Amino acid sequence: MAQAPFMSRLSAIFSLSPVAKLLRNTAVRNTASSFIALGWLSLLSMISIPIYIRLLGVSEWGLVAACVSLQLVSNFVDSGFSQIVPRWVAREAQDNVKLRRYVQLFQRIYVALGLLVFVGLQIAAGCLATSWFQVESGRTDALEMAIRIISFQMLFQFVNNLHTGLWHGLQKQVLANISACGFGTLKHVATMCALVFGPREAWLYATTFALVALIEVVTNAIVVRRMLGGEGEIKEANQISIAPFLREVSILSGGILLGLIVSQLDRIMLSRSVSIEDFGIYAVVLTLALAFLQLQTPFTRAYFPLIVQDIQLTGHSSPAHIKRMVFGTIIFATLPAVFACLFSESLLELWIHESRFIAVGTFPLQLLLLAAATNTLYNCLYVLIIAAGKSHLVMKFNLVVLVVTVLVATFAEPANGIVKGGMIWVAATVTQLVLGLVWFVCHERSKAQRH
Repeated sequence: MAQAPFMSRLSAIFSLSPVAKLLRNTAVRNTASSFIALGWLSLLSMISIPIYIRLLGVSEWGLVAACVSLQLVSNFVDSGFSQIVPRWVAREAQDNVKLRRYVQLFQRIYVALGLLVFVGLQIAAGCLATSWFQVESGRTDALEMAIRIISFQMLFQFVNNLHTGLWHGLQKQVLANISACGFGTLKHVATMCALVFGPREAWLYATTFALVALIEVVTNAIVVRRMLGGEGEIKEANQISIAPFLREVSILSGGILLGLIVSQLDRIMLSRSVSIEDFGIYAVVLTLALAFLQLQTPFTRAYFPLIVQDIQLTGHSSPAHIKRMVFGTIIFATLPAVFACLFSESLLELWIHESRFIAVGTFPLQLLLLAAATNTLYNCLYVLIIAAGKSHLVMKFNLVVLVVTVLVATFAEPANGIVKGGMIWVAATVTQLVLGLVWFVCHERSKAQRH
C-alpha cells in the first residue's frame, strides 16, 4: 500500500522537472522524437549497407542501387503533394469534418498517381535494364526483374506518404516516427534474414522490402481511419472544392520538378557514364551525405506547422519560431556535416572496409558533405517560402539552379567519374542558398517598410 503514495510523489517530482516541462511543448516533443527516429534509421542504414554489400557482392549491390535510384520517379510525382498536404492539414486541423473530407480527396489522388507510377515502371522496366543502366548483357534480365518488383514497393510507399504528411500537419510527428522506425527496422531485419537463408540476389531484396511496405501502408491506413473518427461518406468529398489545393500543388510541383531534376542530375548522368560498380559506390557515399542532410528534418518538421499557423493568425511568421528552427539546424545539422567533411576518409574506413570504396569515394563524399551543410541552411529559408504560400519562387529559384548545374555537368570532366556528382551538388546548393538569402533580405525590408 505504501507504494502508491511513493509513485505519486515520484510522478509529481518528474512533472516539475525541466525535462518534463520541455516535453510538454509540442515542438520540443516532436523535435526530440524526430531526432531519435532519425538517429535510429540512420544507424540502421549505416549498419545494413555494409552487410548488404557483403551478402550480395559489389556487382549485385549495383543492381539494387540502380533500382533504388528509380525512386526519382515517385519522388517527382509526390513532390508538390508531400509539402502542401501538411500545410493544408495544419490549416484545417481544428475542423475535423472538413479535414476528413480533404483526406478522402487526398487518398483518391494518391492512389491514382501511385498506380500511374507503378504502371509506367512496369512498361519501362525492360528498356531501363537494357538501354539505360550500364550493366553486362547477361545480367539485364536480373535487373529487369528487380525493377518490376521494386515498383510494387514504390506504389505502397507512395500511398503511405499521405499518412506521413497527415501526421506531420497535425503535429503528430511522434506517431509518424514510431511507424517509420518500426517498419524501417522490420524491412531491414526481414531482408537480411531472407538474403541469409535464400538466394543472394537483387530480386529477393526488392521482394522483401515490397512485402513489408504493403504491411506498412495497410496498418497506417487503419490507424488514420480510427484517428480521424467517423466513417463518413466518400460523397462528402464532393461538397468541397479541391481546385485551390490542386492549383497550389501544380505550381509547387513545377518548381519541385526542376529541383528534383537538379537533385537527381548526378545519378541521371552517372548512371549513363560510369560502370554499375562505380555507380554502387556513389550510391553508398551519397547515402552517408544524405544522412547528415536529414539531421535538420526534426526542426523543419516540428516548426513548419507552427509557422503556417503563425501566418494564418497574425499574417507573419513568429521570429521566435524562426530563430529556434535556424539555431537548432546549425547546431545539429550544419556543423556536424562540416565536421564529417574533415574526416571523410576515416568515416568510410570505419563504415565500409573495402579499399576500392575508400579510394574512389572519399573526395566525392567530401563534396557531398559540403553541399549537405549548405543545403541545411537553405532549407530553413525554404520552409518560410512554402509556409508563406510563395510556391512560385521555388520554380524560379530551381530554374536558375538547373541552368547552373547543367553548365557544371557539361563542362566539368574530373578524372574520377563520380566526382562530378559531388560537383553538381555543391553548385546547386550554393546557388540555392544565395537566391534564398536575397529573397529573405528583400522580404524583411519590405515587411519593415509596411510597418
